[in-house]
Amino acid sequence: MISSHTPLTPTAGRSLELNRFGPIGLVVVQSTSLCNLDCDYCYLPDRQRKQVFDLELLPLLLKRILESPFCGPEISLVWHAGEPLTLPCSYYDEATAIIQLSLREYGTSGIQIEQHVQTNGTLINDTWCDCFRRNQIVVGVSVDGPTEIHDEHRRFRNGRGSHRFCMDGIEALRRNAIPFHVISVVTASAMQQPEAMYRFFRDHEIHSVGF
Repeated sequence: MISSHTPLTPTAGRSLELNRFGPIGLVVVQSTSLCNLDCDYCYLPDRQRKQVFDLELLPLLLKRILESPFCGPEISLVWHAGEPLTLPCSYYDEATAIIQLSLREYGTSGIQIEQHVQTNGTLINDTWCDCFRRNQIVVGVSVDGPTEIHDEHRRFRNGRGSHRFCMDGIEALRRNAIPFHVISVVTASAMQQPEAMYRFFRDHEIHSVGF
């Protein structure tokens, strides 16, 4: 995904319309196709298959980004699609080491890569919070509002709702002082209960929400 905002200085000898095509500020990587939930509105295939992005390919991906004339000074690398936390913490420890090495080898002065993870929150515990902290990973949690609205669509494969487990994950983040933001799918039920949606985020002191 490429965002278009402030133009960068073109590479010498090239006439590049960076205001149209860059800078690159966001890269989404599917670390795994596997998800422990079976949300009925999800558009992604293979959610029961554990296909894993091979980290041996990460240096090449980063090299292509960092050598691009469209490379922005700040890049968000987002682990998303599937449930990233179905992989072990060691996967992201290794990814961080690769990112740091790639910045030293290919990066130019001033370029920063910040890791993000978008998770359904159900697997977050103290161990994961330690992983987020040591790798400086920005955390986004997917929660659709109060229990009845969330659990209407965001269920495990056995039909059990995931809201309680998601909120346990959010509590673990708070207990470990890990900042987080939320994305929330606006369903038909949510549209019919705007006050319930507002009260949920207000009462749980969730102030950064993307709908």
